[in-house]
Amino acid sequence: MNFEELLNTKINSINFTQKLFERTNLGFFAKNKEGKIISLNSFMLSIYAVDEKSDVLGKNDFDFLPAHFAQSITKDDFYVLIEGKPIIDKIEMVPFIDFKTYWLKTSKYPIYDNDNNVVGLIGITSKLTEHGEYTFKNKKLKSVLNYMQQNIDKKISLDDLCEVALMSKTSLLRHFKEDFQISPIAYLKKVRLHLACNMLRNSDKDLTTIAYSCGYHDQSHFNKDFKSVLNETPKKYKLRHESLNESN
Repeated sequence: MNFEELLNTKINSINFTQKLFERTNLGFFAKNKEGKIISLNSFMLSIYAVDEKSDVLGKNDFDFLPAHFAQSITKDDFYVLIEGKPIIDKIEMVPFIDFKTYWLKTSKYPIYDNDNNVVGLIGITSKLTEHGEYTFKNKKLKSVLNYMQQNIDKKISLDDLCEVALMSKTSLLRHFKEDFQISPIAYLKKVRLHLACNMLRNSDKDLTTIAYSCGYHDQSHFNKDFKSVLNETPKKYKLRHESLNESN
């Protein structure tokens, strides 16, 4: 059996596995060695903000998600693909097609062929509030996550998060970085911009409403943060994606 036939066998098996996940509250996806999506269940459509699986197959995360989020996902993918090691229970706050944010717990595992070569990966993800709880090194972080999620449209300061966690700034920064590798405010900014991109691509709301929905109560601050990460203004981002949709 040549490599292509072997990979097709693997994909057929993956698609069977994908069907098993259709009636669960879990997300399932698989990617080939190039990081392209080769299988997914319906749960994942809400993350990619599309209606059909055919809109996603053969593409990668950069085709659907803002660059700063896709880069993080791709970095994890290629760690699994190159090192042949799994990533277990990584947590991220992700906006869905309903423009609400949810904490997801995701694990990724390498797929091997009969010669023990990595030919792809499979991933399983779930909403923390619906399928178990994540065990943090410091349990007080759960209250911080809940506060961020419930107040994503409001101003949130480091002092607010410290008060919720009942921790000093030094302790919160240290514990948060142990689980997320960045500060809580930097992570909150990352999530807000992801949510903004989702809304700019998939809603008819004006820029001011989108800014407020993502916790930016100053349009110039929203524009500045957005451009610093995505290298274009929210208006240009929205117009560019409208143009892409029209061409398709």
